[in-house]
Amino acid sequence: MPLAPARVVLLAAVLAAACTNAPVDAGKAAAGPQPRAVEVAEARAAPHPRILTLSGTLAALEKVQVAARVEGPITEVKVDLGDRVTREQELAAIRPIDYRARVSEVEASLAQAELDVKRLESLGGVATQEELEKARTRLAGARAQRSQASRQLGDTTVRAPFAGAIAARHVAPGTYVKPGTPLFDLVADDKLRLTVEVPERYAALVQVGTPATITLKDSLVGEPGEAGAKIAEGAGAVQAAVTRVSPVVSPTTRTFTVEAVFSPAGSVLRPGMFTVATLSLGHEAGSVRVPRAAVFHVLGRDRVMRVEGGVAVAHDVDLIAEDGGDAIVLGLEPGSQVIVRGAALIAPGTPVAPSAAKDMPPGTGPEGQGAKGMPAGTGENGAETKAAGAAGAPAGKDMPGGAGEKGKAP
Repeated sequence: MPLAPARVVLLAAVLAAACTNAPVDAGKAAAGPQPRAVEVAEARAAPHPRILTLSGTLAALEKVQVAARVEGPITEVKVDLGDRVTREQELAAIRPIDYRARVSEVEASLAQAELDVKRLESLGGVATQEELEKARTRLAGARAQRSQASRQLGDTTVRAPFAGAIAARHVAPGTYVKPGTPLFDLVADDKLRLTVEVPERYAALVQVGTPATITLKDSLVGEPGEAGAKIAEGAGAVQAAVTRVSPVVSPTTRTFTVEAVFSPAGSVLRPGMFTVATLSLGHEAGSVRVPRAAVFHVLGRDRVMRVEGGVAVAHDVDLIAEDGGDAIVLGLEPGSQVIVRGAALIAPGTPVAPSAAKDMPPGTGPEGQGAKGMPAGTGENGAETKAAGAAGAPAGKDMPGGAGEKGKAP
């Protein structure tokens, strides 16, 4: 056939090309998976204020329930809810007529007892020693009765034991009271007591004098105890200091009690309010700054992927704060190279080809650059587990879209 020679020539050319390329393909297969291109940033030492944010309760420094000391009807109530009072100010009056009569009766008995003693003493040896002693005993008893009757008469006027404000009124004119009947609740609100429960791991850091900032919980950005939780600007926070630290740790909550006494002057803080307190515990000497997108959460831990010896290495850290687009972490050496983009999708041990991250704002990463425009926690939760299953596979092969650059394997 006329076409047979052409076909033979074409087949020979194809076989020759296949034989030429076979050693190259075999070399590539023997070389193993190609390194995956990744963007990295350098962890920089960044001493960060160690701030502990806790929920707390406010109470008045002093609070008492003013009660009646004598029995009788209330004749007058001179203060009401919210009134400010001074020490020894009159709050209410109990009918005093019966107590005045008792004082008059006792004074008469006292006068008679004094006369009896004087008369026996003037008789000299006529009166026996026993009679004189009995008279003197009656005189002492009369004096004690007069003192008691005078005190009861004074107790018909109810007075404030200290300066403060009336928190509650329990009686009205005409109310019949007995000793112990509550009349008013009085609080000393010029000083407030903050009480917080501090986790035991901070026992060595929280001491008397530790600075504290106190404000309402609604003024807190974030939740107490979260990394990055802080008090909003213009929240009217009050500065205070720890005044008492409990020497024991609760075996059930593993916390210890801390108190701070402060003046709420110029603030809206009141006894009973639910507040938050931020305790300043110095600086974290070992903290470093990395792009926030480099940190992801897996299995209850914060983690980054370091580049070491050309491979990706999983490294657990403690995220303690967030600052703009950066994360402040503990447990990572300054100068470490961390993968910035898609770190959660890279399995530990994967060969990588690092390059400096691009499009980052000044202040983070290599030579002061950090991640920008990346959502916090990219690829968190289940992404790490998926990536771990691909360990040992050729980079980018059989991976979901988005695992490599622009959704492709490098």
